[in-house]
Amino acid sequence: MTPDYCFDELRETDPQGRINQPMLLDTKGGPLYYEDTGDGPPIVFVSGWAMSCECWRPVVALLKQTNRCLIYDSRGVARSQPASSSANFTIEDHAEDLHEILDAAGTFDATIVGHEIGSRVAAANADRHPQDVSSLIVVSPRAGMSQDDVKNLAVFTPASLALRELAAYPLIRNLVARRFRRAPQPYRDRLFADFAELSPRAAYETAMSASTGEAAAVVDEIISRTLSPVLFVCGARDKKGAAEARRLFALARAGKLATMQDCGFMPMLEYPRQFAKLVRDFIAVDPRVNSRAIQKR
Repeated sequence: MTPDYCFDELRETDPQGRINQPMLLDTKGGPLYYEDTGDGPPIVFVSGWAMSCECWRPVVALLKQTNRCLIYDSRGVARSQPASSSANFTIEDHAEDLHEILDAAGTFDATIVGHEIGSRVAAANADRHPQDVSSLIVVSPRAGMSQDDVKNLAVFTPASLALRELAAYPLIRNLVARRFRRAPQPYRDRLFADFAELSPRAAYETAMSASTGEAAAVVDEIISRTLSPVLFVCGARDKKGAAEARRLFALARAGKLATMQDCGFMPMLEYPRQFAKLVRDFIAVDPRVNSRAIQKR
């Protein structure tokens, strides 16, 4: 069963008086829901594992005054359902979905902001479609899901699970609760509800793909060869994210590492004003943003 959302409730008017209408893009892998709002240099936000685009809404509300902002639900998540029976959920598949959305929206040379696994999707997109990307912002990156988390997911047969059953297992429920525990209300409840309604196969296959060495290698290569500075953002309380952000920062030719104090895994929800300022300042000071910064191999 697909979550029931009222699109009319999601309409809003920007400062220029335009109605920002949510869009549903039909693809071979299934529908892709996205929102395109604001005006100015484009910023595209890619959510982490099993998370809807609701995690970006407070930041978009701040940045859309000066930037065009695009958020979307990944294949198999929230409003981007039902995925087709033949759909796959590798990082490369998600990267192609991102490209299709950007192409449909007429967006290129964008700043791509990737949270957690979303940074791997952003890197794969930059590798395949460098025209899409001018610069990268990497938020709370991970080396991959931990072996314990992968083991917990692997004991289930995803295709046999009803949508709500995945969140009912204590091990999985605890995993999700840890991820969302510092998110403020009402976003914490909304993200958990979206998780409870997602495609179990999407959650499982995306996690498996993101944990491969190949997915990690693409991130490392893109960061090491991009000519534009890369912004890395992590929370001081997110030990895994901070360690991976420092490792990736060391690979970058140029960049900035911002560690937000008293902040965990979701800085864009925990401290949206500070996060939005980091993004805005990064775009403003980098003269190569909106130039062709990601080079083909």
